[in-house]
Amino acid sequence: MATMSERLAVTPSSAVITPNIIRYLLQVADEHGVSLERALRAASLTRSAIESPALRVSYRQGHVIIEQALLLLPVPALGIEVGRRQPITASGLLGLAMMSSATLRDAVRVGLRFQNLAGSMVRWSSAEEAGGLVVTAALQEPASPVGTFLIEEGFANITRMARDVAGLAGPQLVELAHAAGSDPAVYRDYFGNAVRFAAARNAWHVPLASAHAALASADAWTHRETVALLETQTDSIIERQELVAVLATQIEDALPDVLPLAAHARALATSERTLRRRLIEVGASYSGVLDDVRKRLAAELFASPVLTTAEIAFRLGYGDDRSLRRSTLRWFGSSPAALHAEARRPLIAR
Repeated sequence: MATMSERLAVTPSSAVITPNIIRYLLQVADEHGVSLERALRAASLTRSAIESPALRVSYRQGHVIIEQALLLLPVPALGIEVGRRQPITASGLLGLAMMSSATLRDAVRVGLRFQNLAGSMVRWSSAEEAGGLVVTAALQEPASPVGTFLIEEGFANITRMARDVAGLAGPQLVELAHAAGSDPAVYRDYFGNAVRFAAARNAWHVPLASAHAALASADAWTHRETVALLETQTDSIIERQELVAVLATQIEDALPDVLPLAAHARALATSERTLRRRLIEVGASYSGVLDDVRKRLAAELFASPVLTTAEIAFRLGYGDDRSLRRSTLRWFGSSPAALHAEARRPLIAR
């Protein structure tokens, strides 16, 4: 039987990740007077969407925004800065499940079990080794600046979690596969002196005695209830992801023709009524999926400096430029002319 993590496997286009990292990354950018609006548009996102509890983003979307932030933000070890800001409550229901766990080891286990619901963009695992609890992180891509950010953000986040729920001063050891950044003092200030760079893996260590100590916030009833709710939430996300992903693919393949829902239902060997009901059950609608597909494609098409507004409107299945203008204002807060102008500006000027 597939594990929870396997059922919620993150592919570049799977929208199953809560946008916790993006929310706190925007907070840091705002404090430094740096705009990430262009990166949000490139990822087909808006600030209002980021704040929605129902939003899930894909690895691709998160990667786009982090990559731009690393280019624009003058913050050493940006991942640590973003990770340390996130209290355990930032993970919502999962944070409550972790706080109500019997021990730090149990809190880590439930966190790993529902790691996608926590907004994770790396794959986490844990084991007991040589008298310690070791949490390891594996990247989904080769080493890169974005990968380094994600590892540092993840370890800073789990360190904050251990402080929030167990009162730990810090980890016993942090192994980082990448070399030290431009300011190694940032790592020592947050993790302590036990940081090993250019290691064979990415790993976070705490003593077993600390991992198995009882948590002051433990409550068995609350823990059972929150875990049950997380399981229901996961099942709902999986069902929605599968149905919406199939329908979105059919819509994109059909564009510039906008087919009626009945045509898509026939392609799925079901009735229009059944397909509409299933969409309602997972909190989706045909018009909403169509709009999401158009928005994602629009972000990609407007990035091209050679396509005209009329050509983009046609590719998206709009009858005229005015309809596209109304949509871009709603999606991105900008007109087609403004989006074209931004696409033609050199990156350094943005």
